[in-house]
Amino acid sequence: MWGAAEPKDFAQMRLRLDFGLRRAIMGLNEWAVPGLGGAFFVRQLSWACMGLRLKQEVDTPASAARIAEALEAFAGWIVVRGDPQAKSEHRVQGKRKFAGRTSLSFSDIAKGGAYVTVPFRRSATRALPGLSFCVREAARFSDLELTRAGIELAESAFASGQELEGDARRWLKDWIKDGDKDAQRVRPAIKAALQPSLASAAEKRLVLERVRSDARRTDLERLLRIHTDKMLATQSGRDSFLETMQHAEHAARLATCFAFEDVRASTLQAAQAMSNAIRSSAQAVHALAKNPDVADSFAALGHDCGVLQAVAAPGTPVDASTFCAEQSNLRGLGERIALLAGRAPMVFSVIDGRIDQGVAYTGKPLVADDAYDPQENEMPEDTYGVPRPLLRLRQLLIDTGEQL
Repeated sequence: MWGAAEPKDFAQMRLRLDFGLRRAIMGLNEWAVPGLGGAFFVRQLSWACMGLRLKQEVDTPASAARIAEALEAFAGWIVVRGDPQAKSEHRVQGKRKFAGRTSLSFSDIAKGGAYVTVPFRRSATRALPGLSFCVREAARFSDLELTRAGIELAESAFASGQELEGDARRWLKDWIKDGDKDAQRVRPAIKAALQPSLASAAEKRLVLERVRSDARRTDLERLLRIHTDKMLATQSGRDSFLETMQHAEHAARLATCFAFEDVRASTLQAAQAMSNAIRSSAQAVHALAKNPDVADSFAALGHDCGVLQAVAAPGTPVDASTFCAEQSNLRGLGERIALLAGRAPMVFSVIDGRIDQGVAYTGKPLVADDAYDPQENEMPEDTYGVPRPLLRLRQLLIDTGEQL
């Protein structure tokens, strides 16, 4: 999720910004890969379905969301305990939280601040109905209702280690119900049911079937087989991808998504140029407008906004259109600088025509992440021009065993 960091976190992380475009990002994500939400690996969906299933079976005041997050956290702890850096496993979070922990109870995770701010479960909320693992969308994860496919996914995860030592379902129910039950020795069956690298063949098959249940997603899979991420980050690769899509409306919407990614990247560069310019002292807006790096970055931003306005498909989110109107090269540069600074009030302070460092200013590189991306997992910088849902779809397909 995008947003400003709390003061206590400034030293630990780079500040993430959405420039007031979160709703536009969410809407265009759905345009890029319909129904995918923030899903990018199999067990992300399994943990969520298991949480909804266990809520029906365990007498506990804990919500389904809390249970699903606990399963996710417990899986992360298992991985981190075996490999404190977890360098080879990008599908877990909480590496700092779990460092040095020798045991973990459900109550430990239920406490505020015990796990990450943005769990994978949150970014799966829209994916579950989008991939037909839940009946319909709901504002709250805990209000979701599993379909037959969702139940089957949960059951497949529970059963993935049934031939091994332990009973994953029974142990997890006791762990949740007890609350203070510490997990020290984790039996093989529990590891098999939770670790992201151990998703069963049945889980992978179910997820792949659900991904392919929409013709637009199947078309994207076909195209991802012949277009690498690096190709999609080039204009020629992007054009080739869009020209061979089978669904005209989807192609027009995805073209809008590509153009919006360019706007996001150039917005970040413009903000970074301003940040660099005020590192030593506050600057008047008219002085910033004369700074070559600031002027060049805003010229690029204005160009990208013009391209987005030209290719915008019907129904493009109003927030995106409004932003492009603000940053059009037809407006004065000073006005545009002040407007962009005003969209990042934690980083920039705009008072009486001067831009100073905001309360969250650190001087570190700024980051603009996708609204669905968990904070501890970042996309490579050389793919900023590629809609994040395409990158997530590729990752999800690879996790099911497909060769892309």
